[in-house]
Amino acid sequence: MKKRTKIILFIISIIILSIYITPKILFPKYEEPKVTGHHEVCAIMDTWIDEARRETYSETEENRSVTVKFWYPQENGTYPLVIFSHGATGIIDSNFSTCKELASNGYVVVSIGHPYQAMFVEDIYGKMTFIDTEFMNQVMTDNGSDSPEHEKAVYENSKEWLEVRTGDVNFVLDTIYEKCKVEEADIFNKIDIEKIGLFGHSLGGATVVAVGRQRDDIDAVIDLEGTMFGEYTGFVNDEYMMNAEPYPIPVLDVNSAAVYKEASSLAGREYVNFYIGRKAKNFREVIFYNAAHLNFTDLPLVSPILANMLGTGEAAPLLCVEAMNEMILHYFDYYLKDAATLDIQDEYHIPTK
Repeated sequence: MKKRTKIILFIISIIILSIYITPKILFPKYEEPKVTGHHEVCAIMDTWIDEARRETYSETEENRSVTVKFWYPQENGTYPLVIFSHGATGIIDSNFSTCKELASNGYVVVSIGHPYQAMFVEDIYGKMTFIDTEFMNQVMTDNGSDSPEHEKAVYENSKEWLEVRTGDVNFVLDTIYEKCKVEEADIFNKIDIEKIGLFGHSLGGATVVAVGRQRDDIDAVIDLEGTMFGEYTGFVNDEYMMNAEPYPIPVLDVNSAAVYKEASSLAGREYVNFYIGRKAKNFREVIFYNAAHLNFTDLPLVSPILANMLGTGEAAPLLCVEAMNEMILHYFDYYLKDAATLDIQDEYHIPTK
C-alpha cells in the first residue's frame, strides 16, 4: 500500500537526534497495558551469528548477526513458541506489550531485531546497528506513483527485503530447534517445539506470511497490516503475478478500516491480501476502526509525539493495543493450545481519544 509508510528521511534524522536531546518529552511516562495471564514474565536477550549467510548490508564480509529477545513464563512447564517480526524502521520492542501479554498466558515469545532494516538494533555486546540508508530509500519508493516502473521497483525491492528477513526468521527457528535438543538452559526447556505461531507488523507481517508458506512446522500466522509481498510470484506485462497455490495454514489478516477501504478500491487489480484470502485454506480477516498503521504497535503509548508525526488514527492508543493483544492471544490459543472456540471479532470499533 502506497500511503502506508509515512516516513520522511528528515523526520528520521530529527527523531534520532531528538532521542538524545529531549527523551522526557518524546518518551513520557505512560500507562502500560495490563497483562491478563497468571504467569510471572521473564525476559532475556541473545545475539546469534548465522554462519551460512553474509551480511548483505555491509562490505566487511562479516556474517549476518541477529539479536533476539525472549519473553517467557518464569514457572516450569512447556509452552508454545511464538515469533515476532517488526516492521520496516521498527525495533525489537515495537510490540513488547503483545509479547509480554502472550508470555503471561503461557507462551515463549521471541522478537527478532532485523539489523539494518530496524531503526536500530543493539546486540548483547553493546554494538549498535542503525538503519541502512539505501533500505530507507527503497522504503520511500513505496510511497510513489502507481506507474509500471514504480510498481516494478516495489516488487524487486520487496523481494530483496523478504529474502533477508525470512532468512532471519528461518535462522532463528532453526537455531531454537538445535538449542532445544542440546541446551540445558532454562528457556529452551520451556519450549514446545511442536506448537509454533508467527506474527508480524507491516513488513514483518509480510515476512511471517512468507515463512508460513516456506515451512511445514508453522501452525498459525498473524499479519498486522502488512502487504503480503511474498505472495507475488512475478511482475509481467506491467502486472503482478500472484501465487495461485492455496495458502496452507491458518492466517489472520488484520487491517485498519482506512487501509481496507483503500485496498478495496484499487483500480484494475485485486489487492494481494484479498486474493490470497480467497484461495487460502483457512483465512480470517479483521478490521479495526479508528486505527491507523502505527496503532498496531506500542509506539502511540511509548511516544505519542513520534506516533503522531508518523501516522496514527483517532483510536485511543491503550484501548487499541489492548484489543489487539486480546485478539492475538485468542487466535493463538485456538490454534496453538486447542481452545474450544475462536473468540475474536470480525470488526473492532475502538473508541476515539
